[in-house]
Amino acid sequence: MKLISLVISCVVIVVFSIACTETATPTNTSTSTRPTSGGTPTPAASVDQFAAARTNFATNCEGCHGPNGEGGLAKVENKQIKVPSLKSDHAKKHSDDELTKIITSGEEEMPAFKDKLNAQQITELVRYVRHHFQGMAP
Repeated sequence: MKLISLVISCVVIVVFSIACTETATPTNTSTSTRPTSGGTPTPAASVDQFAAARTNFATNCEGCHGPNGEGGLAKVENKQIKVPSLKSDHAKKHSDDELTKIITSGEEEMPAFKDKLNAQQITELVRYVRHHFQGMAP
């Protein structure tokens, strides 16, 4: 009985592995999916315009604001602080310039990041927060 279970498990793993490694071939060959003459085909993969900002957020912001931007209680320099949610109406009411200033110079218990991030990185963080946590267009 154990041998049968082992054989069945091996077969399932092999079939699953084969299915996961096969490349799908397009089945729709209609002319609507082909570029028109003179047009340029769309690229296969789009560039992640927030890749750098996502990394900077994970490195510099996630420790306090959390991976979902919801804030909450955080311990900074042996001090318990209440970190605001980046999704709150209050955060949404700040202009981009205000958010840039807060990230650059700090505010209340939030540290300044002017020595860690350059102006472009801070601008990208503001765009990332607006898009990813506040649902605004980039």
